[in-house]
Amino acid sequence: MPEKDAIHTKMGNARMLVLLSVLAALGSATLATVIIIPELVYGWAGLDTYSLCLIPLLMSFLFSVATLLHGFLGGKSAQEDEEKELLAKRKDRSFDVEDIRFSSQKTFINYRKYAPYVITCLGALCIGISLALFWRQWSFRVGYIAPVSALHTAFVSSILMIVSLFGGAFCLGQSRTKDFRWLRPTGAWLIASFIAALFATLAALMNKFGYPGTDYYLRNILSALFAVLGAEFIVSFISEFYRPRTMEEERPIFESRLLCLFTEPGGFVRNIADTLDYQFGFKVSKTWIYSFFEKSLVPLFIMWIFTLWLFTCICEVGPNEIGIRSEFGRLDVNSPIRSGVHFKLPWPFGAIDRFKVDEVHQIVIGPDMSSAKDNVKKGKKKDDRVVLWTQDHYGKESRYVVAAESRIESDNSVSFLSVSMPVQFKIRRNKIAEYAYGNEDPNALLKNIGEMVAVKYLASLDILNVMSVDRGRTAEEFKNLLQQEVDRNNLGIDILFVNLHDAHPPVGNVSEAFQDVIGAREEKEKFVLDAKRYRSEIIPSAEAKAVRLGYEAEAYKINTVKVAAAEGERFIKQLKAYRAMPGIFRLRTYLDFLETDCKDSRKYIMSRNFPYEIYEINLEGKTRFDLLDVDLGDISSGK
Repeated sequence: MPEKDAIHTKMGNARMLVLLSVLAALGSATLATVIIIPELVYGWAGLDTYSLCLIPLLMSFLFSVATLLHGFLGGKSAQEDEEKELLAKRKDRSFDVEDIRFSSQKTFINYRKYAPYVITCLGALCIGISLALFWRQWSFRVGYIAPVSALHTAFVSSILMIVSLFGGAFCLGQSRTKDFRWLRPTGAWLIASFIAALFATLAALMNKFGYPGTDYYLRNILSALFAVLGAEFIVSFISEFYRPRTMEEERPIFESRLLCLFTEPGGFVRNIADTLDYQFGFKVSKTWIYSFFEKSLVPLFIMWIFTLWLFTCICEVGPNEIGIRSEFGRLDVNSPIRSGVHFKLPWPFGAIDRFKVDEVHQIVIGPDMSSAKDNVKKGKKKDDRVVLWTQDHYGKESRYVVAAESRIESDNSVSFLSVSMPVQFKIRRNKIAEYAYGNEDPNALLKNIGEMVAVKYLASLDILNVMSVDRGRTAEEFKNLLQQEVDRNNLGIDILFVNLHDAHPPVGNVSEAFQDVIGAREEKEKFVLDAKRYRSEIIPSAEAKAVRLGYEAEAYKINTVKVAAAEGERFIKQLKAYRAMPGIFRLRTYLDFLETDCKDSRKYIMSRNFPYEIYEINLEGKTRFDLLDVDLGDISSGK
C-alpha cells in the first residue's frame, strides 16, 4: 500500500506540475503579448527598458514548456509503474521490465538526461539573438525616444511587475517540493521580469518628471545583466562535462545560479552551500571549514562594512585642486584645503568638495554638443573629416542675427549666422566659494551668459567681416565683453581664451545659396584681377611699341634726309665732272656700270667694225681644267 500511495502521489504531482506549467506558459505568453503589441508593433510605450521585459518572459515561457513536458512524461512514467505493479500482483509472467509496451519510464529518464542540455542552448540563443536585435535597432536611433503617455506606460509596467512578482513567488514557493523542482527556473525568470518591469516603471516616471535619459542608462544595466545570464548558460553547459557526478542530481543545468542566489528560498548562504555541493559532487557544506565560514560570515561582513565606512574619513586633494570642507552641512569657505591627504568626519557627516583650479576648463557657446556625445555612447564613431557648410555636424545649431551688406540705403538687411565659440576658463583661487556654491551649475550659467553676450554683440557686426577678416578682433572683443558680464554676476572665473569656430550661414538651403553668392563674388574678383592683369600687360607693351615706332620714324627721317643730301651732292659733283670732260665721264660711268652692276654677268666683247660677222656663242658653263682658266684675282686673294 505505501508503494501504491507513492505512485499515486507522483501521478498527482505530475498532473499538478502540468497544470502549473500550462498556467505559467499562458501567463508568460500573455505578458509577452502585452509588451509586443503596444511597444514593438505600435511603439506606444516608447521605452527600451519596457521592451527588454520581453526577454525574461520568453525565458519563462521556454522553461514552462520544458517543465510541462517534464510533468507530462513524469505522469506517464508513474502511470506505467502503476501498471507494472498491477501486473506483478496478477503474477503475469508474460511481460518483461524491458517490454516495449513500457517505454514511458525510459523516455522520461532520457528526457531528464538530455533535455537540459538542449534547453540550456536554446536559452543562450534566445538571450543572444534578442539582445542582438535590440542593439541593432538602438544603433540606428538618434536621440532619446519618449512614450506617448508616461503615466500610462508606468501603469502598464506596474501591472506587469505585480503579476510577475506574484507568479514568480508562487512558482518558487511550489518548487520547494522535490517533484516541482523544475518550476524554479520559471519562477526565477518571472522575478527577473519583475525587476525589468520595475526598471521600466522607474524610467517612465523619470521621463514624466523631465529626465528622459534615465531609460538609456537603465536599459544598458538590464542588457548587461541579461548578457551575464546568457553567458552563465554557456559556462554551465561547458562545466557540466567536467563536474563530478553524484548518485542524485536534482538541479538542472539550465537553472541560473545567479538568479537563484536571490530568489531561491533558504537565503543567500544556503544557496552558496547548494551551489558548492552541486559543483564539487559532495557535501562541502558539512565540512568544518564551511561551518566556521558560515558562523563568522556575518561578523566579518559587518566589520568589513564598518572598515570601509571608516575609510571615508580619508580624503585626498590633488595637486591642481583646492578643497572646501563641510561638516554637518556647514561650509568652511574661509579655510580652503591645499593639496595632500586630509581627514574629515565619516560620510555622511562630513565631506570635502574638490575643485580643479589649475586646470583649464572649456565650454562651447553656440551649438548643442549633446548629440555628438550621445552618438559616441551609442557606438557611433566620431567623424573627424572636414565638413562643408551644407552638411550637418552638430545636433542643434544656434543661429544669431547679424547685419548684412545692402546696396539700398533704406533697406536694413539682416542675416543669420551659425557659429560655435569654445570658451576656455580657469577658476579663481580667491573666488572658489562664489564659483562652487554661488550658483547651482556654474558651467551652465556661464554658457547662458555667453549666449546672451553673443546675441547682443553679434547683432552689430557684418556677416562677411565676421566670417573673414574680423574673426580675430571679434573673438577678442567677445572675450572682453564676456569677462565683464561674468564679473558682474560674480561667477569667480577668468576667461582665458575665446575662439571663433564654424562661422557660416545656417545649414540647409541658406548655406547652399550663400555658397553660390560667395562663388559669384569670387568670380567677380577673378574678372577684376584678370582685367588688371591685362591692363598691366597691354599698356607697357603699347608704350614700348610707340617709343620704338618713334625711334624708327626718326631713324627713317634721318636716313632719308642724309641719303637725299648725299645723292644731291654726288649729282652736283657728277654734273661738274660731265661738264668738264663729257666723253671721259660717259666712258667711266659705262665702265663702272659693267664693273659694279654687271660683275656677276658673263660678258662678250665684239668689234663693231664687222657688222655682218656671224658668231657662235656657247652659253654652257665651262669646267676649268687648266691654269689659263683660273681667275688670278682669286689666287691673289688666297681663296
